[in-house]
Amino acid sequence: MDKRLLGPCNYYCGSCIIYKKKKCLGCAEMTEKAKKEGKVFCNISLCARDKQLATCSNCADYPCKKYDDSIFAESFAKWIRDKLRETK
Repeated sequence: MDKRLLGPCNYYCGSCIIYKKKKCLGCAEMTEKAKKEGKVFCNISLCARDKQLATCSNCADYPCKKYDDSIFAESFAKWIRDKLRETK
């Protein structure tokens, strides 16, 4: 397992179909890329980095609204579907 592909939300990007199809660089790299472009890719990654946490479960506020709205949100599922459509 590549530790660089484990997000602070505990999702392993290496098992994601979008990562496997090379449509995503993984949460950590996508978060940094977006930050350089003045955008936000993942609020969870930003929050964990700001709090200097390796994982959300180390946070006193866990589970929080940001966590609930992340990989479990309908918007994430929509993003996955949209990325899969791009591969066709």
